[in-house]
Amino acid sequence: MHARHAAAFVAVAQLLSSPVVAAELPARVQLSLDEALLRAETASPLVRRAHRARESVAALRVGAGVLFPSNPAAFVTVGRRSDASQSMPPSDGVEWGLHLEQTVELAGQRGTRLAEVDRAIQAAVARERLARVETRARVRAAYVGALIAEAQVESARRREALAERVLASARARVQAGAASDVETHLAEAEHGRVSYERIEAELAAVDGTAELRRVLDLPPGTVVALTTALGQPTLPTSPLDDLLTRAQLRREELRALEATRLQLDASVVRLRREVVPSPTLFLDVQRQQPGQTYVGAGLGVPLPLWRRNQGELAQVRAERARTDEEIAIAQHEIAAEVARLHRTSLARRDEVSVWTERIVPAANANVELVTQGWRVGKFDLFRVVQVSREAGEARRKELEVLGTLWESSIELGRAVGDL
Repeated sequence: MHARHAAAFVAVAQLLSSPVVAAELPARVQLSLDEALLRAETASPLVRRAHRARESVAALRVGAGVLFPSNPAAFVTVGRRSDASQSMPPSDGVEWGLHLEQTVELAGQRGTRLAEVDRAIQAAVARERLARVETRARVRAAYVGALIAEAQVESARRREALAERVLASARARVQAGAASDVETHLAEAEHGRVSYERIEAELAAVDGTAELRRVLDLPPGTVVALTTALGQPTLPTSPLDDLLTRAQLRREELRALEATRLQLDASVVRLRREVVPSPTLFLDVQRQQPGQTYVGAGLGVPLPLWRRNQGELAQVRAERARTDEEIAIAQHEIAAEVARLHRTSLARRDEVSVWTERIVPAANANVELVTQGWRVGKFDLFRVVQVSREAGEARRKELEVLGTLWESSIELGRAVGDL
């Protein structure tokens, strides 16, 4: 028997080590919270989109940096002259003409275009930084959510193990004649209920891991092992006024809006500079018969009488006024958001302390005492089921409140600009 088991073990080991099976097994990744945040800096879809958007804006420098506003133009005319004026000699024969022109910029329009693109790049960089902040907040929330889901699974498994022990004890008591089948049925029903809760917790953990894989852009089949332990977040100890000041100075949303405002200012400068006429230099060469050649050059200047970028300037000024309003609204909303999240985080921390330090330990101790009392005949099984459910609900509520504390602390860090 032992020889057959050894042979089977060797066969399974060889099968698992074969390249085909190894390729079919899902990849396993161990990630700490810091490693997940570091990976999200480059792999997150949100950051990648923002990076590509910045590259698209940077590509505008190619068009803005051209030396001439338009290509040179060349015109060629060819014709035959017939002379019936009786002049001597007659002007008969083939004639041709060549006209070349090139528009040039003399008022520094190219520099204003490049300055506008530079401001646009700064705005795109600010939006990319904002995308990184949002990504760090999402990854932190997804990671903590997965940790809490795993803790729920572990709690459900402990309750299931306790239910199994209670069921075994109930069956033993019935066989010994110390209890009726009612206790066995009750223990079986309770065991089925906690088994269902364990399965539900495992499904929730699968969803939590899937969300983490999504924000980190990991393959769908990747098994993610979380190495950072679940604990309480560290809340800022600074007074509320200091947090409000930091938020106004460090929020990437305000930086992005300010960069957009500077870009619009650069657009106004460019549009005003483009009103200055760009002269067109031209050269004419004509050949007439017999032996007549004309060479001349000239300068053409468009007069800015009717078209002076009025519509474009009005639109940019209106957009700048809208941006100023957005900045004012954002500053007000940020202050209200920081104040609300600061109060909420402190309250959630007190709630977690109540559940962790008082309610959950008392409920777990009560389960042990009542279970021991039931085994010696002091309590009935209904009391065991009741206190077990209360302890499970207490642990579930503790993890739920801890999750809300993490959510509020992450949002507070994002609102203050610490992420």
